[in-house]
Amino acid sequence: MHPLRTLIVTIFLSCSAAGSAAAAELVQFDGAQFLRATLGARQNIVEGIPIFPPAPRLVQGYIQRPDGPGPFPAVIVLHGCAGLGSLFDPHLAHNFWPDALTSWGYAVLVVDSFTTRGLKDTCDTDTAAYRMQDAFGALSFFSKQPYVDKDHVALLGFSAGGVATLAALRKRDTQIFEIPPGLDFKAGIAFYPCYGSSLDTAEPLLILNGEDDDWSKQSVCRTMMNLRPASATAVKLISLPNAVHGFDRPAMNPGRMAFGHWIEYNAEAARQATEAVRNFLTESLQSGR
Repeated sequence: MHPLRTLIVTIFLSCSAAGSAAAAELVQFDGAQFLRATLGARQNIVEGIPIFPPAPRLVQGYIQRPDGPGPFPAVIVLHGCAGLGSLFDPHLAHNFWPDALTSWGYAVLVVDSFTTRGLKDTCDTDTAAYRMQDAFGALSFFSKQPYVDKDHVALLGFSAGGVATLAALRKRDTQIFEIPPGLDFKAGIAFYPCYGSSLDTAEPLLILNGEDDDWSKQSVCRTMMNLRPASATAVKLISLPNAVHGFDRPAMNPGRMAFGHWIEYNAEAARQATEAVRNFLTESLQSGR
């Protein structure tokens, strides 16, 4: 197994969520290596992984965590195909999801899959393989931090990051990455991820989708739920009325067209989704600690 390189650079940024530390930490880590020796071409195809996946690159991310030594349950966050955008801006004093999660008592690592790769967006490209590499690389890195409870880490993804979240939580007979044995995500949350992915998972999984989303279509969400195996009992879909893609992003007010789809903030849908996420994380990560 190749040890993961890790570079940590701390930058001090204003961060005013209740209970959060006064600084965000800029970090870099390697994406997880595929276990090529155990993945034949047939299994690659079955798992939906390219036979020749891209080599992992040094990945960038931002950490926020509550005050105190921990260890805290943790959430790793994956952005959508347009990049960090309105999800996280290191130059802003307020970033809704990292601030909210930290105020609830979670250590948070927001993964930036684009900066070190020189990418602007991938909305017309299939990126599931390396987004999974980034997610598991982040898990391996974050789980080694003394303030993180490695047995209680959830993955939270938006749009393309939500698709990667579904893929990362998918049930598999064998491990596919070079990460410590037994290390895995305890739960997953996917915002507007409905593009036909399998929901074959034994872990708790929460899907949130706007009923009027013209990108992550509600009809596809329902089909995915109907086709999930009987063993996927911990998968829950919450459909939010009058909501479209990006309904949780205040920066998407007023709404606008992006990549051929309508993106718009909806305050009531955002409120309902925030409450659902908080309750889900409490049930999935806090119980039994």
